[in-house]
Amino acid sequence: MTLDDVASLVLASAAAARAFAPDVRSGFRRLLSAGVRVGAATLIEQQQPVARPDQPGLDEGGRR
Repeated sequence: MTLDDVASLVLASAAAARAFAPDVRSGFRRLLSAGVRVGAATLIEQQQPVARPDQPGLDEGGRR
């Protein structure tokens, strides 16, 4: 491998990195935001309602 080949490879790599960096960055942001949404939805689903002993429970019709 000659010095010209190495220089061409470095220049091509730099050009590719500069061209694709914004797309990669926005892709990571989308993945992170999707992960946050999924995590928040999971936490909301896992929350158990707090039962208060001083209030009567609901019957089958949803009335107290």
